[in-house]
Amino acid sequence: MTEDEQLEPEEITPKRWRCCHCGATGVDSYGDTCHHCHGLGFC
Repeated sequence: MTEDEQLEPEEITPKRWRCCHCGATGVDSYGDTCHHCHGLGFC
């Protein structure tokens, strides 16, 4: 590799884990926003 060549940084995708409290739905059993994942469905 020469000094003229530049490497492009690879984009790192974040790992998302399914919320174990709401089952990735974003809501709890009462229909309210999941307090653990804040309604996103993943942690």
